[in-house]
Amino acid sequence: MKPTTRLALVLLAIAPALGAEGKKDPDKPKAPVGEGWNVEVPYYDPVTGNLAWKLRAARVNQDPENQRILHGTGVLIIVYHQGKSHTAAGKKGVVNTETSAATLEGDVVIEFADEQATRVETDDLTWNGKDGAASTKSPVKISRKDATISGIGLRLWLNDAKTSYAKNSSAKADRTNTLIIERRVRTVLLPTASLFSQKGESASAPRLDKEPVIITCAGSLTVHRAEAAAIFRDNVRASQGNQSLTCDTLTIVIQPSKDEKGKASLHSLAAEGSVRFDDAHTLALGDTMAWNSEEGSARLVGRPAEVRWDNGNRIAAGLIQRLREGAEYTCDPTPECPQGVHLLAHTTDTARAGPEKKTPSRLTVSEIADWAALCAKLHKQGTSGQAAPGARIWELLPGEIRTAIQSAAQGNPLGQKRKAQIANALNDLLKKPDLYREKDFHGLALSPEAQDLLKLDRKALAEGQLARLNRLLLEAAFPREIAKSQEPKPEGQGGRRVP
Repeated sequence: MKPTTRLALVLLAIAPALGAEGKKDPDKPKAPVGEGWNVEVPYYDPVTGNLAWKLRAARVNQDPENQRILHGTGVLIIVYHQGKSHTAAGKKGVVNTETSAATLEGDVVIEFADEQATRVETDDLTWNGKDGAASTKSPVKISRKDATISGIGLRLWLNDAKTSYAKNSSAKADRTNTLIIERRVRTVLLPTASLFSQKGESASAPRLDKEPVIITCAGSLTVHRAEAAAIFRDNVRASQGNQSLTCDTLTIVIQPSKDEKGKASLHSLAAEGSVRFDDAHTLALGDTMAWNSEEGSARLVGRPAEVRWDNGNRIAAGLIQRLREGAEYTCDPTPECPQGVHLLAHTTDTARAGPEKKTPSRLTVSEIADWAALCAKLHKQGTSGQAAPGARIWELLPGEIRTAIQSAAQGNPLGQKRKAQIANALNDLLKKPDLYREKDFHGLALSPEAQDLLKLDRKALAEGQLARLNRLLLEAAFPREIAKSQEPKPEGQGGRRVP
């Protein structure tokens, strides 16, 4: 006979003797009546007779008041369900063999044994063996290969088939592998597909699949692990790179990883209540929004739903649907919003900007030959930490303009309004005597005209000469992106130009 089996029999034999002792003297010290090491206590399902769970402990003492209560250290609870075993471990614990309940304390760790190993960490845990449920009011952290989740308060079911999800239904539903975090949830999905990625998007589209998806909510998070679905409630915010989505309730379904790297992807997404989606150039407002990676389209419903672009274009309708490629939208009325479609559109890029007033060195929108390349170079040099012309320009640009350039560098198209704002910010730099800094422009191939102007005292240069010098510096730093301007007539102030 195994030592653990013998110990269990000894503990059970002690129980009747405790009941026959009669009334105890309260003045006497109450010492443990049973003690053992490497104890194992099983619990069998009363209906099926199968082993449902068992308790292991490095050391166990029987409670002097109730022999059915065991106090242990190095406690491990093993739960069996459909051929798999899940574990909950703690530094110490108390188990009631009569009610099949237990509590764990001290560095509690729950581990799910499945294809995507899941680890739950908390300070304490209450276990109800009859319902297969565990809970805590303490902070929790959940770790997987593809995500981390934190929050306060937890309920989870390791083996349960007694309650139906449907209201007023007698059907039984299995809540096994379902968990609920009560409040203050923060979820980080490791680099995955974009919140609204499109199949067949061009290479210039933003590479948001390298950015994590971060989802927070003030209320609860319910995770149905079997369906890989999660429901976030109350003041929900999901963000990835420059994309953000806010709503009252958000439901996402994850496409599990099929490789060892553990990279998952979003399969579908549904947002309800005060929906607002925003990126660098688009704002979408509605009551509900749905997106599915297989269809590749996004549906926005409202009273009315509305999409706005940074170039001033706007559409409003009961239902707005963005088709797979992302460049085409369809609009329809709905029973809740039957008024039809409202459209405000500007048919040309220059419809709102009006004619540009050209001065000798001023940079116009049309003189930027390649906006995408210019923004990419400015962002790369500006964030590299190395001396470069783009780093100096980046340093002098206002924060809002840097954000717009970063968005364009990530592949988001620039509207006419954004282009004009960036061009105006660059024109402001033409007025700065300190734009040129030798370490940043060192080694740059400058024109003879620029070299001559650099020999003069920049603080004494006339306004036109200073603007001309700085314009030449921009052209030299970005020869393919900025068109060359015509040389103005020499000004007689601030020094003589060398021919």
